[in-house]
Amino acid sequence: MPFDFLDGLGFLADLLSADFSFKSSANSDNERKYSKKSKYITELWSGSFLVMASILYFVVFKNPLPEENYTQTLLVCILIGFAISFIIFFVLYHLELYYFKSLSKLLLFSFSFVCLMIALVLVAYFKLILMI
Repeated sequence: MPFDFLDGLGFLADLLSADFSFKSSANSDNERKYSKKSKYITELWSGSFLVMASILYFVVFKNPLPEENYTQTLLVCILIGFAISFIIFFVLYHLELYYFKSLSKLLLFSFSFVCLMIALVLVAYFKLILMI
C-alpha cells in the first residue's frame, strides 16, 4: 500500500495536538483560560489576512498596470488564487482543522484567505515576474 501524503499530515497534526499532561484539575483550569483567550481567534486571523491583503493590493495597484491584456491577466491571477486557496481548504478539511462554530466565521475566514491568496498571486506576477 503506497504512502498517502494526507495521512502523513494527519499524523503530524495528531502529534502536535496530543495532550501529554497528567493533571486533570490543572488541565481544566487551562482550558477555561484558553477558551477565554481564544474566543475571537477566527476574527483575529481573518482581520490579519485582510490587512495583509490590503497592503499587497496597494503595492500592486499603486502604479498603473501594463496596457496589453491586463484584464485577462487579472482574471487568470484571480483563478489561480482561488485554486490555491481551495487546495489549502481541502487539506485543512482533511486534517479536520477547517471547522467553525458559525457560518459567519466560516465565510469571514474563507473570504479573507481567498483575498490574501489572490493578492499574493498578483504580487508574485506583477512585481516579481514582470520585473525580470
